Amino acid sequence: MKKTMKCICVVTIFGMFFSTLDHPHVVQASTFTNDPHFQKQTHLKQIKVDGAWDKYTGNTAITIAVLDTGVDTDHPDLKGNLVPGVNLVSPQKTPEDDSTNGHGTQVAGILAARGNNSIGVSGVLWNAKVMPIKILDRQGQGTVELLASGINAAIDRGAKIIVTSLSSISTSKSLENAVNRAEANGVIIVSAAGNEANRVTYPAAYPTVIAVGAVQANNKPLYQSNIGPELNLMAPGWNVYTTVKGGGYGPMSGTSAAAPQVAGAAALILAKYPYMTPLDVRQLLYQSATNLDADGWDRKTGYGLLNVANALKVRPSLDFLEPNNSMSNAKPFPIESQIRAQLGSTDTVDWYYIDVPYSGKVSFTSLVTSKISTPMAATFYVEDRQPVTYYLGNGDTLSIPSKAGRVYVKLERSGGVESFTYTLTSSFAIGSDRYEPNDNQTQARPLPPGNHVSIIGNYDKPGDRDWFSFYARDYGRLEVELTPDNERMDPALNIGKEGSQMYEYVGGDRDNPGVKASLDVSPGKYYIRTYDYSGSPVNGEYSLTVDYTPVRKDTNEPNDTYRQATKLGSGSLMTGTLATRNDYDWFQFTVDYESYVTIKAPNIPVQSGVTLDLYNANNLNFAQFSETEVAQLADQGKSIMSMKLNPGTYYIRLHSYVPFQYDAYRLTLTKERMVAGYRDITTHWARADIARLSLKQVVNGFPDYTFRPNAAVTRAQFAAMLMQAMKKSGLSVPTVYRSNPYSDLTHSHWAYQPLMQAYQLGIMKGYANGTIQPNKSLTRAEMAQMVARAKGYYLYQHSYSSYRDVSSSNWASPAIEALSLRGLINGYSGNFFKPGAYASRAEMVVLLGKAYDL
Repeated sequence: MKKTMKCICVVTIFGMFFSTLDHPHVVQASTFTNDPHFQKQTHLKQIKVDGAWDKYTGNTAITIAVLDTGVDTDHPDLKGNLVPGVNLVSPQKTPEDDSTNGHGTQVAGILAARGNNSIGVSGVLWNAKVMPIKILDRQGQGTVELLASGINAAIDRGAKIIVTSLSSISTSKSLENAVNRAEANGVIIVSAAGNEANRVTYPAAYPTVIAVGAVQANNKPLYQSNIGPELNLMAPGWNVYTTVKGGGYGPMSGTSAAAPQVAGAAALILAKYPYMTPLDVRQLLYQSATNLDADGWDRKTGYGLLNVANALKVRPSLDFLEPNNSMSNAKPFPIESQIRAQLGSTDTVDWYYIDVPYSGKVSFTSLVTSKISTPMAATFYVEDRQPVTYYLGNGDTLSIPSKAGRVYVKLERSGGVESFTYTLTSSFAIGSDRYEPNDNQTQARPLPPGNHVSIIGNYDKPGDRDWFSFYARDYGRLEVELTPDNERMDPALNIGKEGSQMYEYVGGDRDNPGVKASLDVSPGKYYIRTYDYSGSPVNGEYSLTVDYTPVRKDTNEPNDTYRQATKLGSGSLMTGTLATRNDYDWFQFTVDYESYVTIKAPNIPVQSGVTLDLYNANNLNFAQFSETEVAQLADQGKSIMSMKLNPGTYYIRLHSYVPFQYDAYRLTLTKERMVAGYRDITTHWARADIARLSLKQVVNGFPDYTFRPNAAVTRAQFAAMLMQAMKKSGLSVPTVYRSNPYSDLTHSHWAYQPLMQAYQLGIMKGYANGTIQPNKSLTRAEMAQMVARAKGYYLYQHSYSSYRDVSSSNWASPAIEALSLRGLINGYSGNFFKPGAYASRAEMVVLLGKAYDL
């Protein structure tokens, strides 16, 4: 079952709970309060309430109900403005705030902390009658039914304003009835829009409830503040300084902090206009708000920022949306909202536009002051359809089919009718999705064939159940995801095989309302039933995605023992699954020559738990190599195994402590034949010279069994090779006796000895800056020069050059010619020498072999 507390939640910092205000009475007062924390209450100046305090500071003529976690009734800045309340969570107790975050106390302080009393902070109201009604528990959670009971309790106890800084992702009939009862009894409800960065939640989403979003100090909306067609006003909601439980003070943020400011403004309006209806108060608040985004209403900021001073200064209008007498200046009419306007002899037409989110029906209920039965005509302009005209009178309701998009509405006074005021309340009902009817198992719609299927549906009627079927053609895994496009939907799934029990899957929480299910399946038909947990129709769509992954066939099975091992060759790809913890996959390969064997893993389906063991056929009792982090190495792109193996037969055993059967592992085996201990010279043109000089210990390779014949030879490598070549040819190599003149050569350098020996013999010289740069690559010209010096050849300038790219005046020409004449060095095709190209390690080996007859 789903958590019963999911409907309503309160967030500690960006909470959604709010309190209500009473009517202030008219008093003469100082514009500024003497409360010591007033300067921290920047929100009061932001909503310009300080500009109204010269006349209106409170309202003790009305009662304001705060439906929340209760209130700290002993707080010195609150107790003078509190009246007895009720605890609906524990009816035998008082409505004391016992919550962990003191949410209700914070809300009450923003609304009505005692002002100008030389302590603490100031509320929007200095003097008030605040009635705490506790409907949330210690964790700040409750139910929709308890919220409805709280609204009814407030009405029964004479409250005229109700504040709710809470939110529910879904509605209920009892909550809707309670909100309607409040309106019928002249009670104003103000509610936080919610902090999910999603659609406005309930009860704020009802047309007769003032839905309040939150802005920062720069009047930009808080990211978390909910938006949508139901949003009405904005108020500060960032670090709003207020009362806290235990008699202290601190900041509060979120739409919870914004809503009580609007409730306080409503109470001040009733102080000036005590006979206003809830509709009158709402319209005046919207009329007087400061635009934040587009002129007029928009879905991100409503009618704008609360402006208390302006609300008490402007003349209330019965039609503040003018001018809107043509399609070009039509005003927005959000769905799930209410507008009031007038038509008369000089203003006969009003235009509005409605942005319809989905295909469905837009409905309008009218209240008209005219005594004529049909005083106005309503013409609806829907894209790609002919305009349709209806006649409206008092109490009439129209339902207009529409697809998603913009709909224009023209309201026109009927001929001969006197001026009148009209109030329109809009609502929207999403239309049936393309898969209806599919309300039971016999009507289940087969999902399209394929391993990945995605469809869009909705819940357009009470108790809607959408049934689908999917056929699994083989054993495998079925992954089903149900994702709503807004958080009002509380989706759930039932899945089961035909003829078997169906299992329920529900969403996690409000921040992640989607539902995911994963189950192993066998061949046959499976039924999928989706529904909204509350059973209410929802204006929203869900995406149902079904991914079917058949069990991967392991073509190497059975290969569970070394006797059943699958044979591999060089360059082989190993694939398979490890379906159980007892599954072992064995492979066999042979090495005909000394080889360097590498195993890599292009894919391992799990993140850990995979082991690889290598055995020699001569000893299957002990692994020659073991690796327990195969998956981790694969994820890093590293080799699983790289090692030199002697000729013989070998076995690989794979195992996973985390079984997998829907995706295959992939491992590659490569064998590189080794020559003279190197794995990268087998086919190289200088293979024989490299092998010969390696065996004579003139040259050597690298720890990874490579020689890197095509890599450039460095000055340090050249010196080391040259000194070894001289030794092997019987020449004496001097002992290092000179002091080191090079700043970049230390005694710890691996080639210190050969570099200094080459220096003492006059073979290698440093640079003008006092360095020898041991790691610098050697050019072919430098190589020729140094070998010629080492051999002691007489070097002189020739009148010709053997190479097209080496002029006879080139500094290295004498050395190049000396080596070329002796057949020690060659050029390239086309008679080029490429003197500036780097000499390769292979070229160096061949040259030394010839020069020293090795």
